[in-house]
Amino acid sequence: MDSTEVSPLPEERPAKIGLRNKLLQFVLGILPSLGWIVLYFVLQILCTAVLIAAGVGGGSLAGAANGDTKGVAVLWGLVVSAIIQIGLIALYLRKDDRYHRIGLDSFGNMSFAQTASLAFVLILTAMIANFIYATYVIPGIGMQADMAKMLAEIPRTPLNISLGFFAIAVAAPIVEELLFRGLLQNALARFIPIWAAILLASFVFAAVHGQPYAIPGLMSLSIAFGYLYHRTGSLRTNIILHMLNNSAALLLTQSMV
Repeated sequence: MDSTEVSPLPEERPAKIGLRNKLLQFVLGILPSLGWIVLYFVLQILCTAVLIAAGVGGGSLAGAANGDTKGVAVLWGLVVSAIIQIGLIALYLRKDDRYHRIGLDSFGNMSFAQTASLAFVLILTAMIANFIYATYVIPGIGMQADMAKMLAEIPRTPLNISLGFFAIAVAAPIVEELLFRGLLQNALARFIPIWAAILLASFVFAAVHGQPYAIPGLMSLSIAFGYLYHRTGSLRTNIILHMLNNSAALLLTQSMV
């Protein structure tokens, strides 16, 4: 019998099993974070549908199906779903010292001056990149045009203005920082380098907005917040700065209406 037959190296099968286990650990590690993100958008859809069915804003399910934009119902849906999501995440974070682990209970490991300086440079850089992209890469296509259109169709009553400010400048920053930085970026960073975790979390953040042409612009700001969170270790700081950014953007948008 020919004894020269070559058999597979004994290391090949363990290597394959090790790679499979690592991939499984990665998927299972980020699955809860992705689940929270999916839940948020499911809540938005359900809350908006219920409010339209209830006639909020003069809407109806038939009207919505025919393309009749019901901005008030959508606005209420954003607010209600955000409140529910924040409440659910708050219950989740109460276990296993998660508040501390994601940096919700402190302003981080940098001084106020260092944090402010870094935040200024990062956000300014992101805004410049966003401006260049919107002006020279996709000229004539307004960033977040769908949101601006929806806001323009909502009657400008004191209640609606207050709800709009709360949804965009308060609720959205809290939910987005919790989901994409506190949960997703941290989960990703357990398995891949931090720069890759920031990029991937930022891509997911931009992609879920449902506007493919706006992904690079949305990613620029998300990367800035992701790096700031990595450096400071404080999600609380990120939430406050995100609120300030959204407030400024909202005021600028409304002043142009």
